[in-house]
Amino acid sequence: MKKFFTTTPGQTNLNALVYKPINNSELEYNEKTSLPILNAVNAFTEDGEEIAVYFITLDNESSNKNLITVKEQLEVVVKAKNLKCRVDNILISDDEEVSTFLQLYGKLLKCIDDNDEIHTCVTFGTKPIPLVQLMALRYAHHARNNVYVGSIIYGKAFGKLKAEGFGDLYDVTSLFYMEELSENFCRAGIENPDEKIASVLLSIEGGE
Repeated sequence: MKKFFTTTPGQTNLNALVYKPINNSELEYNEKTSLPILNAVNAFTEDGEEIAVYFITLDNESSNKNLITVKEQLEVVVKAKNLKCRVDNILISDDEEVSTFLQLYGKLLKCIDDNDEIHTCVTFGTKPIPLVQLMALRYAHHARNNVYVGSIIYGKAFGKLKAEGFGDLYDVTSLFYMEELSENFCRAGIENPDEKIASVLLSIEGGE
């Protein structure tokens, strides 16, 4: 199953933007949204497909309020593509305790099964949350059978476009595989890993 993970914004004044893809035209989605993950939902699903969307939400007033808004925005995509969408909320404490992030790690892993295709957004949340997301994804990628990392995306409100009502959207999936290559090259005792990683990733992106 295709599964989409994102963190509910915690801003008190939540803005909706048209996120324009900078390095992956597949992510084009010309609707205003507060969540770049909706670009991925629109891009990587087929009409009538069954999917799951998971919102990581801090237990505070702003996040809980914004959760209502972003679910409404998700429903726009769901209806447009006639998706069968299961929505789950992963609620965590609004603190920076290691125990909270360990709980999040465990909850994320319970959401990922064999043969899943994972898309995740690292735009929002406190700084440790994307780290935990990626750690859980790394584990699932190795420990589960046939788990595919389809996309990791990041939205930026004030980027290259610098136009009112628009934000930048970056596909940073290659960084996930960059870490994988880095560890493998380290184990193999390969020097100048940056050059080796660049040659591999650039050849993949170039379709060579």
